Formats: sequence, structure tokens, C-alpha cells
Amino acid sequence: MPGRMESLHDLLAFISGNAARKGLSPAILSRIELVAEEALVNVFMHAYNQFEGNVEVHCPLRDDHSFTFEIRDEGISFDPLSLTEPDRNMPLDERRIGGMGVFLIRKMADQVQYRREGNSNILTLTFFNR
Repeated sequence: MPGRMESLHDLLAFISGNAARKGLSPAILSRIELVAEEALVNVFMHAYNQFEGNVEVHCPLRDDHSFTFEIRDEGISFDPLSLTEPDRNMPLDERRIGGMGVFLIRKMADQVQYRREGNSNILTLTFFNR
């Protein structure tokens, strides 16, 4: 699917639909939707910079009580796990711009994994039904 904002609704519907079929709690479904939106918008805004590219989303089937989705793009190499956690005690006007979305993703997902395969960034996010 094209890696731009016009694709967001369809990609979120795909992720949410797959998550809902797992029978997850409403609270977990809300976390999944928020994290998915943040991660996808980051790809749209940063991965391709001035260029266009595609985004793939996969929801691998698992037999356990968790839900995993994977976002794959062929944009600029970026490992979100390499960012340091922002200093939340620092006044807002003194903080560097950016990074809070990645912080939110890391805090709200139960597992976050990143890998680079060839020309692809692959972000894997897992949520456990508790």
C-alpha cells in the first residue's frame, strides 16, 4: 500500500480487524490502535522523506493469547529502539523536538522489535491479552 497518510485508515482497519478477531479486551484494542497509528504516521512522515514508497502490514497468526503486527517499509534505515528515552522531567520548551511517539510506542506495546532485512525496516509489535 502507498506509504502516505491516505492509506492510514485502510491500514488501521486491517490491523484493528485482525486484533478484534483475537478476542482481546477493549483496553488492549485501544492500545493497539494508538500504537499502530503512531508507528504508521512515523513511517509516512520519516521513512521516505521526499520520496514515495510502500508500506506492508502483516498480522501473523499465533495460537497464544497475544496479537502481533509487523510494519515493513523500504525507507531510510531507522531503529526506533536506538533512541534514548526522553527526559520527561525537563520543561516542555527545553525538550528536543521528536521522540515522544517512539517513547509512546515502546511504553504501550508489550514487545517492540526492529530489524533491517536488505532494504526493509521491519517493526514488530506484540500485545499480550492480560
